[in-house]
Amino acid sequence: MSLKMIKKNIIMLGDGAVGKTSLIRRFVVDEYSDDYIQTIGTKVTKKELQIGPKDDRKDMVLMIWDIIGQKGYRYTQSLSFRGMNGALMVADLTRKDTLDSVLSYWIPLVLRVAGPIPMIFLGNKSDLVDEAEFGLEDIEAVAENCEAFGSSQHCYLTSALTGESVENAFSQLADIVKDYKPQPKMDVSWNLLDKDEVKSLQDVVDHIIADFSEQFGGIEHATPVIKHQMKISELQLTNPSEVATLKFIDNLAKIEMGYKSEKVVNENRFKRLKLFGYKTEKQ
Repeated sequence: MSLKMIKKNIIMLGDGAVGKTSLIRRFVVDEYSDDYIQTIGTKVTKKELQIGPKDDRKDMVLMIWDIIGQKGYRYTQSLSFRGMNGALMVADLTRKDTLDSVLSYWIPLVLRVAGPIPMIFLGNKSDLVDEAEFGLEDIEAVAENCEAFGSSQHCYLTSALTGESVENAFSQLADIVKDYKPQPKMDVSWNLLDKDEVKSLQDVVDHIIADFSEQFGGIEHATPVIKHQMKISELQLTNPSEVATLKFIDNLAKIEMGYKSEKVVNENRFKRLKLFGYKTEKQ
C-alpha cells in the first residue's frame, strides 16, 4: 500500500505564558522545559506523523506555528493566519483570565481573519491541580460558543510537564484537518496610516512589525530580523518605550537600506514615524 503525503498548517493561539511553546516541544521531541521564552513574531516547527485507520494510513507533515501571544498585536498575529488549516486554543488552568481571552480575543480574531477553521481547546498545566481556577466544563462552554468548532468532545486538559493528552490533542486536530482546505481569501484589512487605529505604543509597534514583515516576504521570514532589531533597540513587546520604539524604526530603516531604494526606505521610515506622531499627539 502506498502512503500519500499530506502537508497541513496548524497554529497555536492563546495568551503569553500559557505553555504553547512547551506543548509543541513535548509533542515534537517529547521533552519539557519550564524556562519561559516569549515568542516574538512566528516560529514554525515540523512534525511528521501518520494519521487515519490502520488499513488506510497516510503520512502527514504537520507545520506547527507558534506566534506572539501578547494581546494587542492583532495585525502581526493576523499575518500568521494565512493558509492555516486548524488551531489549538490554549488557556492556562491556573489563570482564568487566559480562558476569557480565548473567548473574547483569540476566537473573534481567527473568525474575522481566517474564517471558521477547525479548533481544539486545551486547558494546559493540568499537573497544577491545587492551583486550577477552572476545569474542563468551563473549556467546553467556551468551545460550544464558537461557531467554528463547537463540539465539546474536542476539549482536553493537557500538561506539557507530564505529557497528559498532548499527543491526543495534536493527533486529533491532525486527523480533523487532513481534508480541510483554508479559505481562499482572508480579511486582514487595515491602514498603516489610519490614526484611529493607533491608541498606544503597542499599536505603533504592531503596525510597524506587520508593515515590515509584509514587505520582507511574510512574518515567518521577517521574524529573525525583527527579533534581532528589537533586542538591539531594547524594545519590549509588553511595555514598549518611546525611545526604544524610535530606535526600532531607525534600525529597521538601516536593514531596508540593504535591499530597497533610498526613496522607499525614506518613505517607510516617514510613515512609521508618522504613526509614532499619531500616538504622541494623543498624550
